[in-house]
Amino acid sequence: MLLNFSRRVINFARYRLIPPHNMFSHKAEQFYFDEYMQFISPYLIKGQTMLDIGCQMGRFTIPAALAGVNVVATDIRTSYFRFISKKINGQGNVEFRHETLEQSLSSLPKEQFDVVMCLELLYNLPDTEQNLQKLALLLKPGGVLITSHRSPGYYLFRFIREKNFEAANLILQAKHPDYNAQTVDELKTLCIKSGLELIQLSPVGLFSGFGSDAFSGIANPMKLSEQEKQALKQFETNPDLGKLYGNSARYNLMIGKRK
Repeated sequence: MLLNFSRRVINFARYRLIPPHNMFSHKAEQFYFDEYMQFISPYLIKGQTMLDIGCQMGRFTIPAALAGVNVVATDIRTSYFRFISKKINGQGNVEFRHETLEQSLSSLPKEQFDVVMCLELLYNLPDTEQNLQKLALLLKPGGVLITSHRSPGYYLFRFIREKNFEAANLILQAKHPDYNAQTVDELKTLCIKSGLELIQLSPVGLFSGFGSDAFSGIANPMKLSEQEKQALKQFETNPDLGKLYGNSARYNLMIGKRK
């Protein structure tokens, strides 16, 4: 038990305390930003309130703030806040909070936000079901929760590529102790349990990756021309292909509306 917890802490620190790249300017991350924004941009409404938990370099905080959204941005690294402030020229519509997800969930008042966003974070932490339910409580009635989740297939392909067949078999049996992933059907169930109406469930990064990502061998956005990126994006955002291969996506983006 202690060993598994320690591994989670190390994994969290690798990507939050010492991130491998700038998520705002990294070329591959910009590609995935565009995929996200196809679904997220309708909810960046001037004058509304948004909570961006784990904002990192402000990949979504910055466009939201520039669109006139009143944003509360949280993270465990304050250097991110300085970076974001420069990008938005010190606009006063962003409040920064130096805290963990757990601290945010316990300190923020319920029914405060029109939009709550928590992207590429929950898979680093235990108990996704409980966290989703608590995040939903921060929404005003009719508010929208936007989250992204790892798929089991993402890890399965990764471990097979690494020839770590023991870990791959544990993923296949849903018994791996260190990784937190959900199938498309599981996400639909979690959405309902959180008191939300499912609005959107779409893959992000269906056939591509970068670095040690297993799908980087199929397509790497950093190595594609603009024309090739657009062609790839058509495949990755194709809803029929999403239904077929969603359980292997880098992330599945879930958008739910509080009833």
